Amino acid sequence: MKKVIYSKYSNERNHCLAIRTDILQDEDGVRYVQKLPEFPEGKLHVEAIYHWYQAFSRELEGTKLSYNVCSLIPGGVELEYLTGETLEEHLLSVEKEQGIGSCAEELLEYLEFVKSLHKGAVFEITEGFREIFGEPELPEGTICAPFSNIDLVCGNILLTGEIWTAIDYEWSFDFPIPVNFILYRIIFYFTDHADRGEEFKPFDFYGKMGITEAERRAYEAMETSFQKYVCRRHTPIRDLYQDISAGSLRVADRFPQEMLQVYFNCGNGYTEENSRLFQMKHRDCWQLEEEIPLPEGVKSLRLDPGYRACMTEIRKLSFDKQSGQAPVTLAKGSSMGNWLFLAEDDPNFYVTEIPEGAKKLEVDLAVFPFDEGSRKELGMLADAYVSRSEELRKLREQLREAENTISAMKHTKVWKAYEKYRGYREQHQK
Repeated sequence: MKKVIYSKYSNERNHCLAIRTDILQDEDGVRYVQKLPEFPEGKLHVEAIYHWYQAFSRELEGTKLSYNVCSLIPGGVELEYLTGETLEEHLLSVEKEQGIGSCAEELLEYLEFVKSLHKGAVFEITEGFREIFGEPELPEGTICAPFSNIDLVCGNILLTGEIWTAIDYEWSFDFPIPVNFILYRIIFYFTDHADRGEEFKPFDFYGKMGITEAERRAYEAMETSFQKYVCRRHTPIRDLYQDISAGSLRVADRFPQEMLQVYFNCGNGYTEENSRLFQMKHRDCWQLEEEIPLPEGVKSLRLDPGYRACMTEIRKLSFDKQSGQAPVTLAKGSSMGNWLFLAEDDPNFYVTEIPEGAKKLEVDLAVFPFDEGSRKELGMLADAYVSRSEELRKLREQLREAENTISAMKHTKVWKAYEKYRGYREQHQK
């Protein structure tokens, strides 16, 4: 007998779309997923999931994408319970282990794959489309498929070996939808919606997929219209915030987050695409202790300890657990022992001597950002240091000139006569 061990209600929707998702487990520990309408009006919506399973299974035969196995049951549908890593989780793991450039490359491959699946029709507005997505202004000749699942976002794709599985296809429609809208949703929900927009902005996913700024605005309007269609006259709790809240205070604005950004120069200079970000933790100061994998063929590194002027203590900076510190160079600033004094915003230092075949860089840093007052004080101290250094340089130069003069005098006849006279006098005084 199957027992319900988990239920999720998607009931902040129009009654004809509200559903309940149950996870059940039998006596042998085998799990199942069931989707049931929350109200009688939702019966057709739930049963349509089985229809879409059949349609997409036929359409995608021979590709690397399959749809989660679905069957009709009394009152709803039952789907296979799957476990594993989602594409979103995989991409974030790639970013952490290989860098943001590798992550972006894999996301672009997925986008191109999804784009290749949607063809065979040219978009035109139908009554069904107008009811759900409104009437956006889109360029002529927009490519689409006869029917589509608009929810191929990375979190809905399970990596189940060579064949990937779409685990949620509730939002599928039997009228043409621009493939660029589906690509837009994949990009948006992985980047901007997840607060990764700025991080991935340099890769211009929208542009590389041929999505213009005008199209983006149209797709934003389509997404808004779609969300309204799902809720209809019902207002979800998330949309009540602006009406009932007295406002909010962003903690991040009060406590700025500091990141170490590492740039890898593999022969093409230092670029955003070939860099990685590491979150520093705040204790008495901003600190980071990390083993950073190095890409093959890296020639030099640039490390940016935050975005504000700062003092940085290098507690450890070595390759592959070698003893001793890797030498660093500064384009701006000064150093004293393991301390770096970086008095301008966008601080950075370089590691240009990388052992051949090095795999990892071990980093242990403590970063002390300057406020405006501290920066001015440091600037005054730096100016005083430069001034004293110049005075000391001049004194040393004068001393060298005097030593050279004395050395030259020792080789003159007068000096030699004086030496003989001084020796004669000292002998008779004894």
